[in-house]
Amino acid sequence: MWNAPRRAGRLCAERCRIERKRCFLSERVESKRQAEKREAILATATEMFLEEGYAGVSVDAIIARIGGSKRTVYAYFGDKDGLFAAIIARLCEQIVNPLTHMDLSCKPLPEALRTIAETFLEVILAPRTIAMHRLIVAEALRAPEAARAFFEAAPGAAYGCLREYFGWAEKAGIVQAGDAQTRAVLFLDALTGDFQLRCLLGLMDIPSELDRQRRIDEAINIFLSGLKL
Repeated sequence: MWNAPRRAGRLCAERCRIERKRCFLSERVESKRQAEKREAILATATEMFLEEGYAGVSVDAIIARIGGSKRTVYAYFGDKDGLFAAIIARLCEQIVNPLTHMDLSCKPLPEALRTIAETFLEVILAPRTIAMHRLIVAEALRAPEAARAFFEAAPGAAYGCLREYFGWAEKAGIVQAGDAQTRAVLFLDALTGDFQLRCLLGLMDIPSELDRQRRIDEAINIFLSGLKL
């Protein structure tokens, strides 16, 4: 007769375990749905902001395109500014990724310059980067943190990478002593030159591979002449 309470206790414990597992799985499913919904909002809003600018996009317009409610957007991002900040953070992460995965260490000077030049122009002149650049310039005074994040992600990461290389090259006796940061800025800015501004203003299409290589060749030749011992 004493076995009955034990069996009842075991059954109760098993039911509790099953219920906890069911709740856990349900929470995981719900968490996945929430993540997917948040991703859908981000993806849709990103394209809308890039196409129409900050002022041209409303939360209502975003909801009209993807469905759902304004309450969902506010729950995930707080408000339109919070959504904008999340979009800029994601775009900056995407932009900076190829610039932070370059390894220039111990490379000969011409090879290092060409490696970073090709990657930098590919990133900075990409249609998506140009669209983001326009968006940031338009909103820089209203959203200075977004402007700072963009600068640090796009040219800033490349400046830092090349600065470190020039510092190493100077210690290795490959180049003359000088200001590594200034050299990095001068070299990379020489690459973008009028390309970037013309693209931003819609005065030219994205430069072709041939045009970019010509610009890179000239910039490298000038720098090699001035930096070599």
